[in-house]
Amino acid sequence: MTDSVVTMSQHRRDHLRHALRTRGLDASDEAVRRAHEFDSAFRSITLGLTERIEIALRGRVDAVARHRRGPHWHLDPRAFRTTFDHGSLLRRAAEALDRAHDPLVQRVWADRSLGAVSFGMLSEELDLGTLSRLVGGLEPRVHDGVAASFRLPPATLRPCLQHLTHVRNCCAHHTRLWDRKFRIPPPTFRSPPDLVARLAGLPKRTPVHSLELLAHLAETVGPCDRHAAAVRRLVDEHDDLVVGIGGRPTWAAA
Repeated sequence: MTDSVVTMSQHRRDHLRHALRTRGLDASDEAVRRAHEFDSAFRSITLGLTERIEIALRGRVDAVARHRRGPHWHLDPRAFRTTFDHGSLLRRAAEALDRAHDPLVQRVWADRSLGAVSFGMLSEELDLGTLSRLVGGLEPRVHDGVAASFRLPPATLRPCLQHLTHVRNCCAHHTRLWDRKFRIPPPTFRSPPDLVARLAGLPKRTPVHSLELLAHLAETVGPCDRHAAAVRRLVDEHDDLVVGIGGRPTWAAA
């Protein structure tokens, strides 16, 4: 009879066992279970950080652009670079509002007038990929203001958001992070100095490199004590598995 307590698919179990053996680690059933639990906890921490950043991003984009052009700034092509496909944004906005389940949004959107919907309301319905493309197309003063709010060099904002979107999607779809290299890499940073130091020596595309970048972004929103404590507990309990994420996080420095 099949075991009723199935914690993961056989494919995931086999992959974790192979990865453990490749790294010279214990590959017993118990070790596979520990690697799975480590991966699940690490993914939850990472998703929590991306959520914090994503919510702040929506608010900061609106705050910077609204200051210049009012609450419906997104309807003005002048709020974007001349190369940006503004018509495509408006079509995506209408599609997102059509799918909205929020009763307030549905009431405001009843007449299907984009002029009745502020960007603050619309932003809650846009997916992170669309929001990332929108940010990349903002006119320079607004774009650079958003980058500064996250303590990022302007040129790194869009690729940083592309990487963030990829990581967030991996987490949201329960993709394994342990022993993974991300398909979409983060940018290379030459400033600010504290971020450069934080990433020094960590291989790109690895979960720990992404965690450090996400921590930097999330800390611009406020203290991340809960996330930092969770990382320390996780590493304390699974120190041997740190090799599978690319190194030791600074939050759990020995």
